[in-house]
This record gives sequence, C-alpha cells and structure tokens, in this order.
Amino acid sequence: MFARKTRFWMVGGTAGVVAGTALGCLSLTKFMGNGHSEPRLLLPSLALSLGGGYAVLFPALRVGYHDLRIHRGWRQHPMPGRVLWVLSLAVAAAGLATCIVAGMSSPLAPGLLVWLFMGVYLALAGWSVALMGAAQSLRQVPADAPPGTVTAAGR
Repeated sequence: MFARKTRFWMVGGTAGVVAGTALGCLSLTKFMGNGHSEPRLLLPSLALSLGGGYAVLFPALRVGYHDLRIHRGWRQHPMPGRVLWVLSLAVAAAGLATCIVAGMSSPLAPGLLVWLFMGVYLALAGWSVALMGAAQSLRQVPADAPPGTVTAAGR
C-alpha cells in the first residue's frame, strides 16, 4: 500500500516510540520512587519518543498531502484510519489531563510525562493520516487511467 521507504520510516518510527515510551515509563517509576529524575533514561526516552513520532508523521503527511479533508470526508475514510484518528485525539486529551494533574503534585512530573504522550499521539496521528490519505489518493485515480498508475500513496 505504501512505498518501501515510507513503510521503513513509519515502522521504524513506531518502534522508536514504543522503545521511548518504555524507557520513559521506567524513568517515571524511578522518579516516583525517589523524587529524582534519571537523565540517562530521560534523554534517550525523549529522543526515541519524539524522534519516532516525527519519523512516522512526516512520511505520513507526504502520503496524504493532497485534498485530504478529515472532517469533511469523514464517512468515506477507511474505518482503521478513523479509529486511529479518534484514538490519537483521546491520547492527546488524556496526556494533557495527566500532565495537569501531575503538575499539581510535583512541578517536575509534567516534564517527564509530556513526550511520552506526545510520541504516541504523533505516531497514531501519522498512521491515521497515512491510511486516510492513501485511500483518498486511490479514490482520485481516473477511471480511464492505465493499470499501475502511481498516485501519491505510491511514493
């Protein structure tokens, strides 16, 4: 469905987000235990989580760049893309609420939490945009186009 290079970046970015989130959760448990953050876990978590999220999002935006109207064409998008989009918004809202609540108990906690949710949000949003954009580009292939016509999803 996607070009090999696009798949490589999106799958690699997803793996980075998973690894960064796992390191971030480990760092968070150490912070909850002794009240101090561990920079040796914190910085790789930041790099993997945010870097992986953007590694998913940027190729996905390239796939779904033309005439993708998420809200206007909601019913015609594939169900997995819609579910991932709603899930990404739920993760963003839950992350915001968690950071606000954690900030009331400890001013350092939101700094530990923000990119854990941000990386997951970026990855989910990226996958949803890629799926919806690929479906949109397939719908826009003219009926008289020869078989094997490359659209935006084929890049």
